[in-house]
Amino acid sequence: MGYKYQRKYFFFIAFFLTFSVLEGQVYEYDPLDPVTDTSFGYRSMEPSHSIDTHNCGKGCGAILSHNSQYIMNPSLTLMERAFTFSILYHYINSFSISLSDSKTSKVGGGVIYARQNKLNLIKANFAFPLHNRLFLGINFSSYIGNYPPIQRKSIRSHTFDVGISAILTNFLLVGFAATDVVTIKGASIPRKLNLQLELKILNYFFINNAWQYHLEPDKEKFPEQRSELKNFDFYTGFEFRYNWFRAAMGLNNLSYNRDFSWSTTLKTFGIGLYQVNGGGIYGNFMYNKDYISFSINLVWEPL
Repeated sequence: MGYKYQRKYFFFIAFFLTFSVLEGQVYEYDPLDPVTDTSFGYRSMEPSHSIDTHNCGKGCGAILSHNSQYIMNPSLTLMERAFTFSILYHYINSFSISLSDSKTSKVGGGVIYARQNKLNLIKANFAFPLHNRLFLGINFSSYIGNYPPIQRKSIRSHTFDVGISAILTNFLLVGFAATDVVTIKGASIPRKLNLQLELKILNYFFINNAWQYHLEPDKEKFPEQRSELKNFDFYTGFEFRYNWFRAAMGLNNLSYNRDFSWSTTLKTFGIGLYQVNGGGIYGNFMYNKDYISFSINLVWEPL
């Protein structure tokens, strides 16, 4: 009974944070100033970097990490059963705080608040088992502030994501999702399709691969996008786990890069000290020719 009351208390707070968005001044949609954030450029605006250090250590497109459900696929909550509280700091001027539960009941859920430069992102997550190894998920998202992909200032947009994932075998996991599939209110957030795969070998080695396709590139205002694999984002990575130690590396190349080359590809490295049903700390470092950054993530699992 204690678990149920604690869970209700946490989710009351989550509900309050998600649906008590401040209303007031109506903002005009002014174009953003050109992004010239020294060596950081547009990549400093990627919300995924402020959501999950563990995931971004292995390329930012992985299935198995504590906050992956907030990045590409809301159904991933149920892939690993845990009750997780997470705080993340991303250099520079970004952070997130989140709560997720897939342990105390068959249905999973959670909430995250991420502050990414001048964008406030709130996501409420719900995930349901369709079968023992097949899961469906929904995210309700609120974007409040400056959103560089569509060059808008002070937006208040509300959208939702839908996704499905499956444990096909003991070593192969897959997921498919549509993010921001419908903008319920506010400036339209461009829709994307996501496909993810992850191999789990002997619970020591994890290999992930993901592709993201931009369905509405005409709404995105990034200049000089590449011609190769146009409108596709590519993610891949590797993780090694042994007892409480975790190490990872990954790559990703996003569609707004000028070309699909090694120099524009983001290289990521991560390390973690983590105990199941206890928590731990993750750190990651990422760079390419135009961008360099890092994040630190504290994870606590009280149940």
